[in-house]
Amino acid sequence: MAPFDPARPLVHPLPDPELVELEAGLAYAAAAGRELAMDLYRPAGRARADRVPAVLLVHGEVDPVQLRGVRGWGQFTGWGRLLAGEGLAGVVFEHRAIAEAGPEAVVGEVLAALTAVRERAGELGLDPDRVALAGFSAGAPLSGLALARGAAGQVRCAALCYGPLHHLDPRPGLPPLLVVRAGLDRPELNQTIDRFVAVAAERGVPVELVDQPDGHHAFDTVDDSDASRAVIRRVLDFLRQHLAA
Repeated sequence: MAPFDPARPLVHPLPDPELVELEAGLAYAAAAGRELAMDLYRPAGRARADRVPAVLLVHGEVDPVQLRGVRGWGQFTGWGRLLAGEGLAGVVFEHRAIAEAGPEAVVGEVLAALTAVRERAGELGLDPDRVALAGFSAGAPLSGLALARGAAGQVRCAALCYGPLHHLDPRPGLPPLLVVRAGLDRPELNQTIDRFVAVAAERGVPVELVDQPDGHHAFDTVDDSDASRAVIRRVLDFLRQHLAA
């Protein structure tokens, strides 16, 4: 697999730029003297009174210095644009690296971003009652921990993509979950996904598993294939379904 390249684009076709409005650099919290910000991708031409659902995109983990540019990565600018093209708002927010701040502090930043989106929904043209999480790589367990710490009652659904799930207990009270598995990912990571889905099925917790059997970790940018695009499409359809009015 090719080395990590933050400029690598999403492998799914994106909507024309004129269909998307970007409001960048919205501060939502401060941590250790640093301002944490989010970029909001909305469908173009929609009045703020016409509130749209929002999807918070929870990113993963790389070197803390490199992570500071995450809002400009091709993966997340792509997802933001793609969601806006579907009539949703994509919220690309930065949090500190787990290696830098520790998992508890970073989960707190995920929850702070969620709170900011819901509390500022009116000024941002968002519907505070139609919000979802989408976590990628290490963003999947961060999303899971956020759900366990109160976010479950604040979001309609969550998509957890190619990240370890041993931190999340599949229990009643969770929102509908879509779990995305990359077949060629690390076996030990996929084992946590398989265990989570199996336990959820035993307990009757609604979890949908989508597998990209030929996909590597971060296949939405590294595996340019119809199979990858089909999984991205399923994630979009799942979010739209659960965020419908």
